[in-house]
Amino acid sequence: MAEVTEALVLDALRTVKDPDKGADIVSLGMVSGLVVKGGNVGFSIEVDPKRGPALEPLRQAAERAVDALPGVFSVTAVLTAHRAGPQMPARSGHGHDHGHSHGAPQGQGGGAKAAVPGVKAIVAVASGKGGVGKSTTAANLALALAANGQKVGLLDADIYGPSMPRMMGISGKPNSRDGKTLEPMQNYGIKVMSMGFLVAEDTPMIWRGPMVISALQQMLRDVNWGELDVLVVDMPPGTGDAQLTMAQNVPLAGSVIVSTPRTSPCWMPARG
Repeated sequence: MAEVTEALVLDALRTVKDPDKGADIVSLGMVSGLVVKGGNVGFSIEVDPKRGPALEPLRQAAERAVDALPGVFSVTAVLTAHRAGPQMPARSGHGHDHGHSHGAPQGQGGGAKAAVPGVKAIVAVASGKGGVGKSTTAANLALALAANGQKVGLLDADIYGPSMPRMMGISGKPNSRDGKTLEPMQNYGIKVMSMGFLVAEDTPMIWRGPMVISALQQMLRDVNWGELDVLVVDMPPGTGDAQLTMAQNVPLAGSVIVSTPRTSPCWMPARG
């Protein structure tokens, strides 16, 4: 069996051209986070946020180009939209440049967090480690809120180990009416979105940070949630990229931290 290498993947991606710029996506520096492991390939394509919705065909073409390589079992490509940070206002009265910034620390801007359209409140369910019942708590919380007459959505943000498709008894893939936004799956009166609907259950998720962040943001904002009273988000365990993205970019109404009486599960949430 042919061995798949990063060089072979990049060569295949050089055949994919940006329709607006006329050059291949590798030469343009659009490919990042490339991971190759045992015939499973993952990478992100960095694009301008304004062009993101129109470049879905480019993403699909990149996946097809890599999938055609001998020895490739699975390919996962995501569009990553990088927004330029806010410009610091010019400071007067110094007249010198000594190589450091006088502005606020990076990531601590005063901008308001963007709400998810149609969603009144977002509640995150998290844990310091896996295996403590976090996903079960998230599913039961969503069911209880729906039983009380609330319009509820359930987002499975556990990118590496999505479990909501099984817990909510849902199979299949979501549809898209306009080619830009996905329609969430539904059961028990709850709208559900999970990476488990988009990737085969036996496909390993070998994604790096930017891909995880992009996937989470797309499942939040590129899904037609409609009007919801509460969106329950089942977070991955620990304190990684997904948790930081939620804390920094999403206006959370509250959070539930799940633990067990044992020392380790109690200590890890306190540390996080």
